[in-house]
Amino acid sequence: MFKTHFERGLTQKLVVFLLLMIGFVPIYAQKNITGKVIDEKGEPLIGATILVVGSTTGVITDFDGNFTLQVKPGDELNISSIGYATQRVKVNGKESLQIVMVEDSELLDEVVVVGYGTMKKKDLTGSVKSISNATLKSTGQNSTLGALRGQTAGVNVTQNNGKLGTGYNIEIRGMNSINKSSSPLCVIDGVIGGDINAINPVDIERIDILKDVSATAIYGSRGSNGVIIVTTKSGQSGKTVVTYDGMVGFTTPTNLPEMFNGPEYVAYAKEAINGGSNHNPFVGREKENADNGNFTDWLDYTLQNGFQTSHSVSLTGGSEKEKHIMSVGYVNQTGSIEGEQMERFTLKLGIEGKVGNFTLGLSVNARYGNIDNGSREALRSAFRLRPIASPNDVDGNRQFYVQDYRPERFTNPLYDAENEVQNSRQLNGYANFFINYKIMDGLTVRSTFSPYAYFDRFGYAADTFTKSNKGTALPKADLTNNNGYSYTWDNTVNFVRTIHKDHSIDVMLGTSTYEAQWEHSYISVKDLPFNSKWHNIKSAGTEVARESWEGRDRLVSFMGRFNYSYKDKYLFTVTGRADGSSKLAQGHKWGFFPSAAIAWRVTEEGFLKDNSVINNLKLRLSYGESGNNAVDNYSTILGTSSTQYDFDGTNANGQYLNRIKNDKLGWEKSKEINLGLDFALWGGRLAGNVELYNKKTYDLILSQKIPQTNGFDNVGAVNVGATRNKGLEIGLNTVNIQTKDFSWTTNLSFATNKNEITEIFGDSKDYPDQKLFIGQPVLVHYDYAWDGIWQTSEKDEASKYGRLPGAVKEVDQDNSGTITPDKDRIILGTPFPDWTGSITNTFTYKDFDFSVFIYTRQGEMKWSKFHTELQNEYLGEINQLKVDYWTPENPSNTFYRPGFNGGNTSLLCYKKTSFVRVGNMTLGYNMPLKWLKNCHISKMRLYVTAINPFIFTNYTGLDPEFGANATNGSGNADNTATYNGGVSVSSYQFGINVTF
Repeated sequence: MFKTHFERGLTQKLVVFLLLMIGFVPIYAQKNITGKVIDEKGEPLIGATILVVGSTTGVITDFDGNFTLQVKPGDELNISSIGYATQRVKVNGKESLQIVMVEDSELLDEVVVVGYGTMKKKDLTGSVKSISNATLKSTGQNSTLGALRGQTAGVNVTQNNGKLGTGYNIEIRGMNSINKSSSPLCVIDGVIGGDINAINPVDIERIDILKDVSATAIYGSRGSNGVIIVTTKSGQSGKTVVTYDGMVGFTTPTNLPEMFNGPEYVAYAKEAINGGSNHNPFVGREKENADNGNFTDWLDYTLQNGFQTSHSVSLTGGSEKEKHIMSVGYVNQTGSIEGEQMERFTLKLGIEGKVGNFTLGLSVNARYGNIDNGSREALRSAFRLRPIASPNDVDGNRQFYVQDYRPERFTNPLYDAENEVQNSRQLNGYANFFINYKIMDGLTVRSTFSPYAYFDRFGYAADTFTKSNKGTALPKADLTNNNGYSYTWDNTVNFVRTIHKDHSIDVMLGTSTYEAQWEHSYISVKDLPFNSKWHNIKSAGTEVARESWEGRDRLVSFMGRFNYSYKDKYLFTVTGRADGSSKLAQGHKWGFFPSAAIAWRVTEEGFLKDNSVINNLKLRLSYGESGNNAVDNYSTILGTSSTQYDFDGTNANGQYLNRIKNDKLGWEKSKEINLGLDFALWGGRLAGNVELYNKKTYDLILSQKIPQTNGFDNVGAVNVGATRNKGLEIGLNTVNIQTKDFSWTTNLSFATNKNEITEIFGDSKDYPDQKLFIGQPVLVHYDYAWDGIWQTSEKDEASKYGRLPGAVKEVDQDNSGTITPDKDRIILGTPFPDWTGSITNTFTYKDFDFSVFIYTRQGEMKWSKFHTELQNEYLGEINQLKVDYWTPENPSNTFYRPGFNGGNTSLLCYKKTSFVRVGNMTLGYNMPLKWLKNCHISKMRLYVTAINPFIFTNYTGLDPEFGANATNGSGNADNTATYNGGVSVSSYQFGINVTF
């Protein structure tokens, strides 16, 4: 009994002891450790993150760089801070730590492609903006130019229309020329002048945009409008890595103009009849529909949601001696109207190897695209058709003509969607082969050969049951072929040397030869016996038109660049290039284009060396000259055109002179000065750059009128005129919040550019007939101003101008009592924006990320062809945009009375097209590595993206970016014809990125 009692008591004591020990273990094993995080100058780092490796335990440093954290003796700490290399430190029983953070060498040594070479970003003296692959992918765009929209201050990218595979307009720092392209030069892996949209955005490593003349000078005349350098991905040394990027989603029409609904249209049409219209659509079944309230929403009837998917697979690997990459991509997308579909295949191949002092490499990019753009007419008919018309007959069968009143005007949109075809097949191929030889340390020679070829076939066909063939004519077809090639052969010598540690020089000398040749053919036929499209042209009963031509262009260049750095503090760059162009006249073919730039890294000076607030401060100043040979080939020689002559009563083919020669045509030249400031504050929490520039372009190449006594009424290309672009660009990157689990960063851009003409035809006169004015932008809207609608109480005053109440009131600028073109027209606005801007906010929480990209264009005005079609046919024959129109009972001051001649109604088609657009919103999740290890996956990210989900604008047309286009694509900002039209769409995508 005693033993049992003793054992029971001992047992109880042991249990109590063990419980106490268990309770004391964490107290014994864990302890508080204090520390301080400083930079190499000894300054405290605020907001540095300290995490216990393998756990979620962590803190951030206070304003003095101090922290306190509970750790165990064997723990390892991970210390990170923006702009500094991440470190790992073992506790090893220490009670206090001092951690010195070193600036991230990758950030310091970030390399920027500057043309025929690279430079460290910190050594730049010109204006260069870089866009990473991650930024391009985050937009969700399958078009590279689409992904660039709003990303960079001073780079304006606008969409042409809403069709699949649509093109984009791009300008850098405004329009320099009059009636000439201001598109920048595109360089893809060394290939000059390629189509940037032919490259899969997934295959792009980075895009460097050279904006000022100092940065672009190495490209001479070809870089006069800026340069976009696309560098695609290359192989990497190490184990083989396979990546997959996939996406599936749908598109839906958005921002559709508000049209009259059924009852509103009926009221509008009846008011038009009251106002004097001779069109009465209330006949037959249409009258019955109006009386019974049976209406058709033709947009809803015609439009559809689209499907989209894309897939890319890449493989990279290699060793120290050899690196390789292969990537294939596929995109499939359907449009907003039946018959619209796009397929695209891309291929990227690259290999690079070292043999002794030689390095050889080959890069190939190819694209095949098959785009069906559907009908030209279906969308326009859907907008124009009266709501009282019926898509089906009384038996429920779809009918071709849907209106009882003037049925031939419009047809059922679905017939055009099914029977009108526009098909484009494109094949683009780029290659870059280089050989690099290292003669000695710091001295290398390089030869690069970069060919480019393209084949573009466009076919158009309309079957019998289309609007253009009226349901009775035989099928017709067009066939267009555009093919061409070019090559660039560059040879350079590069010498790099550091002298006595303080002096660094980098010298490049080189030559470049460029040649391009292209050909074009076109044939149009009608009366085909059956709908063979363009595949059996010979069977056509009638040939409508035929043409063909070819062209050739050559450019030979010599160039050099000298970079000097003293103590990484004072930087100097001088560049020169001489170009000889085949396009210009004898004796004027060659031009020399120099530039110089200096930079001062102020933070390397002693008075800022130990500053804890200013981490980077660099001032840049550059000046340069460039040229432009933006003129058609053979413009300097006599030209001929085909015609027919009466040869003894018989028509005979012949030629006549159509162009006078200009044997003095030379380069269009530009001079630009650029002042830049780069800065980073508080450890990189606030960083950015500011650019001020002033660019003058002179000896503009224009067409000039001459007395007809010369046998011609104009010279097609003469060096006359000058323009100026000056502006401000600001880019900011901020780290608003940074904790161990949560971060919030913001990227902002702002740009404003003032474009003006300073000289026209060698004088300072205005030319109103050509809408060219000294001190005004290259493109302006010059017309009468309007000031509302004439009201009943103003009847007598209106009659003085030949107007009635309900008509548009034009402004009598000189109060003369008459409206005249020379006295009363003024400059109403310009299609150029006053300013552009963008903001991207990115949030991360543990393994989640969320980003929102918004961009805006403000202050621009366009003459909207959309409104001339759907706001200005006032007789009630077609449906209209919903407007508040004038009637005697509704004295509106915003829109004229339907049904009668309301005066100069086209003035109401000048529309302000400012907008704020949410470009994309993305929510992503990075799968934890521990979930992926057993699947041999190193990274996996799932995401959902919304593209163009919201737009805020007062413009009432299709889309403010391509708002000047009509529904069949005719018309743009400067009132010239474009091709096709479409609606704006929102896209919603679900995607995955996997790395094996």
